[in-house]
Amino acid sequence: MTSTPAAPPPRGGGQTGRVRLRGGGQAARGQPAIAQSGGGQPANAPARFYALSARPDALASYAVITSIISIGGRDALVLFDPRSTYSYVSSLFARFLVISPEPLGTLIHVSTPMGDFVVVDRIYQSCMVTFCDFETRADLLLLDMIDFEVILGMDWLSPYHAVLDCHAKTVSLVM
Repeated sequence: MTSTPAAPPPRGGGQTGRVRLRGGGQAARGQPAIAQSGGGQPANAPARFYALSARPDALASYAVITSIISIGGRDALVLFDPRSTYSYVSSLFARFLVISPEPLGTLIHVSTPMGDFVVVDRIYQSCMVTFCDFETRADLLLLDMIDFEVILGMDWLSPYHAVLDCHAKTVSLVM
């Protein structure tokens, strides 16, 4: 694993309602854990999917933030991707979820880094995402991918007021 830079001091003096996670694990309110890093992809499609062929390159990049957090009560390697409209779960990880997928009313075409697209037609609704001891919910589209178990996109980041600091490799929820 690569080493991570020291965390900057909490903004606002660790004010109540601010939760910080520095990838790699769970943390109590206002207490950072350890960070990992990942790669990036250009934004030009409405529904996007992230795939990397070489995980060491992803973990060495400064373009995105990854972490291990609890999804449905099980630890998952998660990519926080503000360039993705939706959130996704890998078909391998989805088998551990206790809920069944439902068909989507409308098919979603998800672009790949190679310029192709994949059709997504199933969704796991209201999956429990435990982030720094806070329980949140995410609707996860079922997608065949191998480098990440879950991708949390703007449909999860925005409602929870997530702030991503790519330099410090932190994700903060301001609630």
